[in-house]
Amino acid sequence: MNSLIVILLTAFLISLVFNAVLFLRVLRPLHQLSAKAARLAEGDFAALDQSCGGLSEIDTLRRSMLAMAGHLQREQSQSSAYAGALTRGQESERRRLAHELHDDTVQVLIAIGQSIDLARNFQERDPARAKELLTSARQQSTEAVNGLRNLIADLRPPALEELGLTAALETLAERSPDVHVSVTASGRKRRLDEALELVLFRSAQEALSNAKRHGKATEVQIQVAYQPDGMSLTVRDNGNGIRQPLSISVTERGEHLSREALDKLAADGHYGLLGIQERVSQLNGTLKLTSTPSVGTTLDVYIPFATNDQPSNTVRDPVCSAFIQPEQAYGSVVYKGETYYFCCPVCRGAFQRDPEAYLAVSG
Repeated sequence: MNSLIVILLTAFLISLVFNAVLFLRVLRPLHQLSAKAARLAEGDFAALDQSCGGLSEIDTLRRSMLAMAGHLQREQSQSSAYAGALTRGQESERRRLAHELHDDTVQVLIAIGQSIDLARNFQERDPARAKELLTSARQQSTEAVNGLRNLIADLRPPALEELGLTAALETLAERSPDVHVSVTASGRKRRLDEALELVLFRSAQEALSNAKRHGKATEVQIQVAYQPDGMSLTVRDNGNGIRQPLSISVTERGEHLSREALDKLAADGHYGLLGIQERVSQLNGTLKLTSTPSVGTTLDVYIPFATNDQPSNTVRDPVCSAFIQPEQAYGSVVYKGETYYFCCPVCRGAFQRDPEAYLAVSG
């Protein structure tokens, strides 16, 4: 009987010790970790700084959660800085547009109205003077139209929609008489997806604007390469460069620029480049910006094609019946299991609206 009591007492003590160890080494640390995780969810990123004690595995879990919290905090900080920079860039662009419209277009329209009013007064007593005023008003209206066209071209270049990327870049170069801009293209020129063409054009436009406004460059080289799997753009200038030596890359995974890189770009007022970085990332492209003071700046952009939009041999556009060589298609559409290729966005859009109409004709 005594031996049974001893055994029971020993078992009780062992159970008590086991439960105490379980509580002190596992349950209480896990409870503390849970409480810290709840504080983290409420935004307290320092909640996991202190150890919870207990098993080493629990502390390993805490450190992993702490690292994740650090990544999240850094992403939030970068996103906030990026959003602020973009907002400032948008406001800066709005101010520029308002300034140009007020100082150019509005003033010219006011002058035209005044010339017409004066011409009406001189119409009977001094016809020659009235004619002179009307001629001046006509010239001013032409200037206003040209100014608005240039403004519209900056917002949405017509050449890009009508003629494609290379032609739009050449037009951009012609509209920059104060800087010698050369445009070269390699590979088989063809129309590209609208979003891809726009991103590449905006990248070149922003790089050229920075070269003139910030870098005071006298020469800018724009190079585009039509490749089988994607498009590359290089814009190189001989300007002053960014104030500090800078080399920034965005990978094909679409990573945002580092906080340091964001600060550098924002400090120098390159908000447009932040927008380009975001557009390139959305298309799974890569961006590299290299700048050296007194040497110049180089912008390299590469955007892969989302799908294989190129035929392997010569095919016929089902809409306009044009022959399309390999690597010369604008894009493709898969309809009823078959892929059709197109020479331009107009043909692709027409086919997408009513494919059967064109297949009946080609059949």
